Amino acid sequence: MRAVDPQLRIARLERARLQQEANRDLLRNLAHEIKNPLGGIRGAAQLLEHELPRESLREYTQVIIKESDRLQSLMERLLTPHRMPRFGAVNIHEVLERVRSLILAETPSVKLRRDYDLSLPEIRADAEQLIQATLNVARNAVQAMHGQGEIVLKTRVARQIMLESRRYRLGMRVEIIDNGPGIPDEIREQIFYPLVSGREGGSGLGLAVAQTLVAQNHGTIDCESQPGLTVFSIFLPLSD
Repeated sequence: MRAVDPQLRIARLERARLQQEANRDLLRNLAHEIKNPLGGIRGAAQLLEHELPRESLREYTQVIIKESDRLQSLMERLLTPHRMPRFGAVNIHEVLERVRSLILAETPSVKLRRDYDLSLPEIRADAEQLIQATLNVARNAVQAMHGQGEIVLKTRVARQIMLESRRYRLGMRVEIIDNGPGIPDEIREQIFYPLVSGREGGSGLGLAVAQTLVAQNHGTIDCESQPGLTVFSIFLPLSD
């Protein structure tokens, strides 16, 4: 994995943060605009279904209803990350153990290895938001590897890190590492943008939501990828 100049990484993270804020506002407004007519389409399809003379015709209204429900779910996922975080004392390893158990329950074929620095102290954060952010990244890795391969959950102290234009003497680095095929070159710089996905049929929301949730906990998320090695790094502040 090539080394990244710290100033270059900071500039890249700042650009990503500004783009993410613009995307978030756009998608939130778009989601609100879509929800109301979508409900009307679903309701009309249900009424039409009751009036149809033949059962065979109802499969068409069922398509409308099911696709409306799918889009409704998509809109909810666009809007969900915007609740205010509920901060409390969080043990990052309890967060990662929850993610680990969920991934193994969903995909037992994946190997999941721990590499923890158990000396790390608790942080002030929203545990549920960090679980969801890390779970989104880990699920993305599982999907990229088609359920086969190894994921490493790693924690370390990070020194002299810049978060939200503030320098912290000490921070925490959480890494989700996989040995999958890597992120395609053509989308590598846009992976945290909503609706960008390297997987056929993917919604492209998992990483965008993860970035939003990490940002709400005063952290940043970054990625380095090449074939056989992809590392998502979540940086969070530690109190001085």
